Amino acid sequence: MDSLSHIVIGAAIGETFLGKKIGRWGMLLGAIAKSMPDFDLFYTGLSDPRAYMCEHRAHTHSLIIEALYAIPIAWILFKLFKHKVAFNRMLLFMLVCLWGHSLLDWCTNFGTQLLLPFSNENYALNTIAIVDLLFTLPMLTMLIIAVFNKKNTIRRFKLSLATLIYCTVYLGFTFVNKAQAAHVAEASILKNKLPVTAYITNPTMLNNVLWYSVASNDSNIYIGEFSLLHKQNPITWHCYPRNQNLMHQCKSKKDVEVLRWFSDPYTIAQANGDTLNIYAIKFGRTNMQATELEKTFIFNYKLYQKDGKEIMGMKQANKNNTNFKASFIDLWERICGRRY
Repeated sequence: MDSLSHIVIGAAIGETFLGKKIGRWGMLLGAIAKSMPDFDLFYTGLSDPRAYMCEHRAHTHSLIIEALYAIPIAWILFKLFKHKVAFNRMLLFMLVCLWGHSLLDWCTNFGTQLLLPFSNENYALNTIAIVDLLFTLPMLTMLIIAVFNKKNTIRRFKLSLATLIYCTVYLGFTFVNKAQAAHVAEASILKNKLPVTAYITNPTMLNNVLWYSVASNDSNIYIGEFSLLHKQNPITWHCYPRNQNLMHQCKSKKDVEVLRWFSDPYTIAQANGDTLNIYAIKFGRTNMQATELEKTFIFNYKLYQKDGKEIMGMKQANKNNTNFKASFIDLWERICGRRY
């Protein structure tokens, strides 16, 4: 989930658990504690796709490891605030923030390694986009109002509690939408007689109304979008060959295995000279008006050899060639069922 959502929810948790004892310090502590699992970005960075893919949402997001590092942090806070908050309550606060972070990330489609060190499986429920405006903005509004209630602790507490209630209700709403989306996608797959062995559904960015489905078999990938407001509109499926033989032939065996672990069975390979491009299709189409691989799928990993070493690069989106206004209008039109 995006950092702003974690900060807002964390601040609301902090006020609810600690506000009556330590005032608005509770909001600050909650915002920091809820963001702590993402501190793994300090050592994974954003420029190394291999490290980001394997180490982000890994050990710091493990429910087991979070429980372990929550204990010393809770003890330090207990001492720092001179026993104003009982240690047990401070520990519960830390666990709610840390586990809440990982479980919210679990709802997105990136994948979260919840059970490290016992399993490195990436868990993803695919119920909410990494950025969802209708999820974040109402909570942000309530929290801002709460922050400016310096002396009215009761009002501040009620607004923080309302933020957490809204968060819970909205997440429940996304599970209902997920069930509808899965039904629509499955019906379309059967109607179109797509010869697939696996499929997923996931909301597009910024909303929970326009969804996409990715279906695959050993040879091909099919992808299409649909609005839950207009479920009667047929899904237009776009078909792409997976070219798995190129992965078998690639010399960068370790990186191929990493990408398969991360995204299979929703990967597409494409040869470009001595470089192998692999697309992680599980993230959907960034540009829904284009059909070419390079233009429509932003998660494009490049594997090649340099001085005997396996190199993994990632193609960055060219902001100069991105029309955000046109993309937003296209998204809105598809939500409304005017484009499909």
